Amino acid sequence: MLPMAFPLHASQHSPLVGPRPPKAGDEKIIRSPSQGYLKIFTPERQVIEGDNMHVWIQDNYRVGSKADGKARTGYYRRPLALDPGTYVVAISGDTYDEEIRVSIQPGQITSVWLNDSDRPKFTTAVRPHLVRDAYGDYIGYRPR
Repeated sequence: MLPMAFPLHASQHSPLVGPRPPKAGDEKIIRSPSQGYLKIFTPERQVIEGDNMHVWIQDNYRVGSKADGKARTGYYRRPLALDPGTYVVAISGDTYDEEIRVSIQPGQITSVWLNDSDRPKFTTAVRPHLVRDAYGDYIGYRPR
């Protein structure tokens, strides 16, 4: 488990993910034109609960900025409203070990896909606009 605040000195070589193109349904997420929104699809991990039942859960994440030094916690797929800026995302579980930088822009949604089962199928025309992680997987859009 990560502490409440974590070092926010992600390498400049960490991937930087920007807002995705707008799409239908965004009006249900965007509540304020002055804030940006972060939506992360985290990896699944298997947990064994009573009577050897295998349960798959999603990891949570922590988001922080260099400006205030505080960390906020977010949950799988639930959009997190943030002030515009660049943030560092760290996954709380043990299934993904890379920090990711995200660019939050007012009135836009930045989506990050760290879970293969949630990652959209991208067309050849879209792929040049995407960012890959250290594992070679597409994780989001390049900042515009």
